[in-house]
Amino acid sequence: MFAFEHAGIVPDVLVLSKAIGGSLPLSVVIYNKELDLWSPGAHIGTFRGNQMAMAAGTATLKYMKETNLVEHAAKMGEILKDILKDLQKDIKQIGDVRGRGLMVGVEMINHEEPQNANGSHPADSQLASAIQQECFQRGLILEVGGRHGSVVRFLPPLIVTESQLREATAIFEQAVRAAVARG
Repeated sequence: MFAFEHAGIVPDVLVLSKAIGGSLPLSVVIYNKELDLWSPGAHIGTFRGNQMAMAAGTATLKYMKETNLVEHAAKMGEILKDILKDLQKDIKQIGDVRGRGLMVGVEMINHEEPQNANGSHPADSQLASAIQQECFQRGLILEVGGRHGSVVRFLPPLIVTESQLREATAIFEQAVRAAVARG
């Protein structure tokens, strides 16, 4: 379910928020019982313990388990990366395609500039921003981030279908080609 599980890491503390509440405001802090050094009542507040959000969070976790959503997200993530890697073969401005599950990033590069000592072309943050705008104009919302602001991020919902991924990546391809053509 979590990226750290694929890296063999056992965290001391895990902080969850946003989607865990099933669209209601909820955050959760999970930690080893040995770290629970709070005295009774020492960590309460007037904004904690929203029962509706807790019920929604419980229902969200139950749904995820019952529908094998983790496995679905992994499968859809592989499909997404495969589609993007196919685009990478035809579009020289697509550098690294990376991610885990449905958190996938596409690094935009300036392939006309020389490669660095690591064999990578420089990042192209202007192209990434132009692609983001082209996608938005076509109805697809993508984030831009990464160290140089050159990574276009795909962060679809975990329930996304293969058909929806294909539609999103078709829009992405159109946006990339339009942004590249504009130069």
